[in-house]
Order: sequence, then C-alpha cells, then structure tokens
Amino acid sequence: MHYKEITEKALEKGWLVTSGKTPEASMYAQVITEIKRQQKRGERPRFVQHGRGYIGLSQWMGRGLAFQIEQHNHQVRKVLRERLLAMKPGEFEELISQLLAEMGFEMVEVTKLSGDGGIDVRGTLVVGDVVRIKMAVQVKKWKLKNNILAPVVQQVRGSLGAHEQGLIITTSDFSAGAIKEAAQPDKTPIALMNGEQLVMLLMEHGIGVHRSTPDLFEIDEDFALGGNVK
Repeated sequence: MHYKEITEKALEKGWLVTSGKTPEASMYAQVITEIKRQQKRGERPRFVQHGRGYIGLSQWMGRGLAFQIEQHNHQVRKVLRERLLAMKPGEFEELISQLLAEMGFEMVEVTKLSGDGGIDVRGTLVVGDVVRIKMAVQVKKWKLKNNILAPVVQQVRGSLGAHEQGLIITTSDFSAGAIKEAAQPDKTPIALMNGEQLVMLLMEHGIGVHRSTPDLFEIDEDFALGGNVK
C-alpha cells in the first residue's frame, strides 16, 4: 500500500492521532526510521520499502537465509546479555558511559563508586547542537529475575541535581510499580532502559559486536520482464 493510503486508513480507525498538517509525511518518516533502526540492530524489520512510497509487511517465514540471520542474531543478543552480567561493576559503568557517548551525550563522567546507591554516570544529551539536557544515570547490573522496584526510581529522583533528568539502566527489567512511579505527571520524569533495550542499543552502535551481514539481492518490482536495460 502507498503510505498516503496507510495514513488515511490509520486516521479513520483512530490508530493515528495528530494535529499536524502533514500526517502522511509523519507516518512515512516513522516507518522509514523504524526500518533503519531495526536493520542496525540486526533485526528483521516489520515493514519493507517497495519504492515510490509503497510499503509492505515483511514475510515472517521459518526458513530461508533471512530467518537464519535472525536466529543467529537472537543468539548473539543472548550471549551479549550474559557477558554484561559477568562484568565487574566498574567495567559495566564504563560500558554505559561509552554507550551514552555514542548516543549523543557529551561531558559523560562516571562518578565515584558508591555501591548500589546514588548516581553512577552523569552527562548532557545534545540534540542537533540546540537542545541540551543534563542527565543523571543510575546503572543496575542485576540478574534477569530481579526487577527494579519503585523505591529505586524514587531514590534516583531524590538524587537529581538542579535542572537534571534521571535515567535508570538495568540488565534486568522494571516492575509495574516502578514504571508507574517513573511516569508520575506531577514529578520529574525518570527514563527507564531495561536489559533488552540495552542490548539492542549496544548492537545498534556496534559496542561489543561487529556487523557481518551478507548483501541480499531481490528483483525490483518495477523492473519489467523484457524491458529495456540501460
């Protein structure tokens, strides 16, 4: 389907709510961004570009080269997460600082080791040399079944300096209470990054992994059989 037709149906069904003047452009940009991000992370994108603004769903098949690549990358993500858990606390904090720098943070600094309490890394997220957001980051190298609870979120919020926002990065996950506490509308919001998201970002930025992807060729649907070849 053409992205304009997709946008029209999304608006009709109430799946897309926007006050912008160009919802079609917003929809198309979002789809293209998702495709590129998933490719960088070694995942199969949900959507495929067919040229001239046409977009289709990927074919989810349990065979073939694309499926084998996905299975391989799934195993890589599993091993990468296991190696994160095996790192020493100081090493893990240094790794997070490297990731933040790759994500666009400046003046990244690992604070003095203080056990599980307090802020572990501080930095400034810079967007387009215009937006600058001071961030205080706490990292939690916890086993997968040990979810972060609401009191940890409250602790981070209480440790923020002037004009700082908070971010918690963990190898595990967050409880429902922690997620609710982080999004309290009347308090400083705390961003949350769980283990799965952390691994995906490490892969996206080439930290701890290297890309070794074959080039796949497919017939262009616009190429007519028997047509002139230039």
